[in-house]
Amino acid sequence: MRISDKEWKNIEFRKNKFRELESALDQAVSGRDNKVSAFLSGALAGGEMGKATAVEKLVNELVKSMDSYGIRNRLWIESDETIKDNGISDDDFCKMKATEEKASEEKASEEKIPCMPTRFKEFIHDYLYCMILLMTSEMEWVEQIYAEPYADSFQQLYLHAKRVREFSVRPIEKRYDELWGEAYFGVRGASGLFEIFSMAYESITGKDIGDSLTQSMKDGLDTYCQEQMQMYDEFLDEAEDNAMTEEEIEAVMSEYVDADANDPDMAELNRYFDELAVRWDESEKRFRQEFPDTEGFCTRYLRLRELFYTDESRDMRYPLTIFDILVEGMLDVFLGRRGKTLYTDADNCARTYISIKKQIDAIKKLREEA
Repeated sequence: MRISDKEWKNIEFRKNKFRELESALDQAVSGRDNKVSAFLSGALAGGEMGKATAVEKLVNELVKSMDSYGIRNRLWIESDETIKDNGISDDDFCKMKATEEKASEEKASEEKIPCMPTRFKEFIHDYLYCMILLMTSEMEWVEQIYAEPYADSFQQLYLHAKRVREFSVRPIEKRYDELWGEAYFGVRGASGLFEIFSMAYESITGKDIGDSLTQSMKDGLDTYCQEQMQMYDEFLDEAEDNAMTEEEIEAVMSEYVDADANDPDMAELNRYFDELAVRWDESEKRFRQEFPDTEGFCTRYLRLRELFYTDESRDMRYPLTIFDILVEGMLDVFLGRRGKTLYTDADNCARTYISIKKQIDAIKKLREEA
């Protein structure tokens, strides 16, 4: 049976709808659909710095949850630092794992199973702090340059973690490509890994994120983006050689005056965009006024950027290659300890499982009857 182009579009539409349901089910059972802001207790009563303190407290709990998950599942053994500090060889670890597969977290601690490496701990702490501040702040204005504000949910942390992992496993040249585009070519709103972080930094400071590059980051760009850097230098030289005067620019612009500016439909469209621009401006103004920790955010963001791009040690690179696994485990531990996931509720988890299983059987029956 031949399927037409129109029907293929319908198939994709239906498939996406069912995948949305699949994601919603996963979030509902895991508890990742909970709002992060709900855990910032006392933030509003304490003012904006009260919120920053609440975020810091939440981040500390999340980092502890991630470390707990990593210890229980022996995920830190790949680290140079932890192997050296704990005096455990790969062979010894394999033997220990074979005999102690079901050891408790306390038992693992007694046996000196490696914990989270220090460098990665610095990164994850800064990363979570910045993410949660942005997720719980007014950021409608970022849509002005075609970026989606972060959602206020634990699912957002998981989704961004998947992007971090996907980006981290790229060759170093590919990672620096994006840094080059952001720093030298003014790329914004192009679904970059840290684009909203950078937009917030620029809004708060009034500075270009490209001006924040450390020497080690510049050295990386010189090493891995030689072709792009050469193209950029040529572009600057050409722009300088062909610089237009203000009169020339005004003359060119006058050629593009809209002859239909008085058209009612065009006037309505212009009015819509004017109103949208005002709304975005007001949103960004509120963001700057209400953001709880501008100095702390900027310091931490610049620090995590440098770690992410320049630290090639196994203490950093290995955890980043399993970053989504670590974040998902972190959320399972954190939400589980607070009774916010069905995975820790045996009765309701069983009822949910049976209910879904019945629906799957009914769907199979429908497919057979079709």
